[in-house]
Amino acid sequence: MKLVDDAFAPDGPIARALPGFEARDGQVRMARLIQRGFLENVHTIVEAGTGVGKSLAYLVPALRAGARVVVSTGTIALQEQLVRKDIPLVTRALEIDARVVLLKGRSHYLCRAKFEKESGARLVAPSLALEKLWRWAERTETGDRVELSWTPRGEDWETLDADADDCVGEYCNRFSDCFFFAKRDAARFADVVVVNHALFFLDLVSGGALLPAYDFVILDEAHQAEKYATAALTVTLSPASVNRMMRKLHRTYAIPGAHDAELDEGMRRLQQTLAHVPGDRYPIAANEAVPDVLPVLRESFYRLENWVHAHWQDGLRRPSGNDAEAERRRDLALRAIAGHIATVDRIEHAARQTSGGAVAADEIDAVAWVERGEGDARYEINAAPFQVAEFLRAALFARTRSVVLTSATISTPRGNLDGEEAFGFLRASLGIDDAQELIAPSPFDYATQARLYVAPPHLNPKSADFARRAAPLVEEILDRSGGRAFVLFTSYARLREVYALLRERLAFPVKVQGDLARSALLDWFRTTPNAVLFATGTFWEGIDVVGDALSCVVIDRLPFPSPAEPLVAARLAALEAQGLSGFDHYMIPSAIVRLKQGFGRLIRSTTDRGVVALLDGRAASMKYGATIVDALPPATRIHDLSALDALFRGQV
Repeated sequence: MKLVDDAFAPDGPIARALPGFEARDGQVRMARLIQRGFLENVHTIVEAGTGVGKSLAYLVPALRAGARVVVSTGTIALQEQLVRKDIPLVTRALEIDARVVLLKGRSHYLCRAKFEKESGARLVAPSLALEKLWRWAERTETGDRVELSWTPRGEDWETLDADADDCVGEYCNRFSDCFFFAKRDAARFADVVVVNHALFFLDLVSGGALLPAYDFVILDEAHQAEKYATAALTVTLSPASVNRMMRKLHRTYAIPGAHDAELDEGMRRLQQTLAHVPGDRYPIAANEAVPDVLPVLRESFYRLENWVHAHWQDGLRRPSGNDAEAERRRDLALRAIAGHIATVDRIEHAARQTSGGAVAADEIDAVAWVERGEGDARYEINAAPFQVAEFLRAALFARTRSVVLTSATISTPRGNLDGEEAFGFLRASLGIDDAQELIAPSPFDYATQARLYVAPPHLNPKSADFARRAAPLVEEILDRSGGRAFVLFTSYARLREVYALLRERLAFPVKVQGDLARSALLDWFRTTPNAVLFATGTFWEGIDVVGDALSCVVIDRLPFPSPAEPLVAARLAALEAQGLSGFDHYMIPSAIVRLKQGFGRLIRSTTDRGVVALLDGRAASMKYGATIVDALPPATRIHDLSALDALFRGQV
């Protein structure tokens, strides 16, 4: 471990390369543990409090590993920081000649062949939006849509992206200069491959079809791993998914309109059936009519599949002189149709398990639910395994020499009332049996820098008049902090209710989530003195506002998962079937991790000062509330808002 110590020494190479660097004990201990895990093929779990410097702590051993390391993050911002700032810093400081590739999913890249086909078939673009895209496509050198200064419509980008369903690979006449395959080939020879969690877990589900083989994995923001793994294993049947498949098939084949009409009618009947049960989301078992509709849809998919089997050559819109290319297009088409058939099968399997107690709670392995989309209000059916532990145990932890899981918020000390270990919730959720562990506390002086205010017991977010009673408290808090605040909610309904009561009363610049795009809202907040932002879940994490601009975080309630969510309900039922309390073993740990994320928006440097105000009186009156609050960073507790005046004196 001597090399790690030397790298982070006060007069070492990192200190010389990074002005203002201060050696931190937690950072060095974290780096040592990760290096040991790489050397001994042991998995590692580290909670690195805000300010520890976890990125440098894992990059030093990763870049010295002498083997391929995949670094996966939950946010684009962190990916960009790693590739543009942190990794160059470490390679320069340690004089390491490392090959680093940032790899994104196919849909992020332009397909040259699709662009040539689309633009060559017309003299002009069919819309101003596509004309703008085409001009970019003609001059781009990377093909990465991140270059775009605007967000194109989904259907417009679909006509140009490098989606796998349209890709014939080496049979394409632009394969040699394909943007996506160039990146993937570069990743095959890279020492470090940086990806996002969505791509990483999709690669696991595909059996390694997207990423090159690797020895070590670092999952940063590991508190999101279960969510992304579940998403990768979730299948969806919706008008959007069927229409997208048919658009792609029609670009390749002259499919008779009878198939479109049949599928349109099948999806129309399904939509009508799904609408019989009220609500935006409900378990599929609540709608007894669904099993009668799904077999009809399956038969329609079978007939479409048979047509492609029979006409994969003479049905091509543009006959190919290359039989291998035609066969590849056939295989892509059949894979897309078979995927929809498999989705119907999985939905039916999940529905059978949860209908009328057909299967004991501890034997259920999947859950299906109905969800109404935004805008057009059309319904979709999703099916997913209700837990991912077994999948990850076999696909990731058993096959990878060392996996590092790190975040500022993955421990749940005292979060389990039966006194399980700090990482027990994470281990159970992700299927980690053996791992070395470390909690590296934040170097920040929370007792001096931060205050925690918990509303009195009578303020209960379940009461009908909560918004009316909470609004004056929010107003007073903002007056004392001089604005400079995030006011965060667990639901849009509660956000709109409180915002309506306060928007005419606040003497500060105010915006609400949705007024601007997320990045534009952050830019507005950082550059507008005394700004106040009302927002929901998307601003609970991954936001970094350093300095006085953010000095107050107001949180409306303890962020328990909703037991009405089908996946949450299934997880609670499984725990109860094992004789365990779902509330103690799932709801409380989940709330702890979530609340710690919200708290983490406040103190981002040694000079930050501020207050977190929790408006949920249950945190002061209930035993579980004390359990959750005790897991937060050790800010000084206050019971009178006038105590904030001294904290903010000279700032407001």
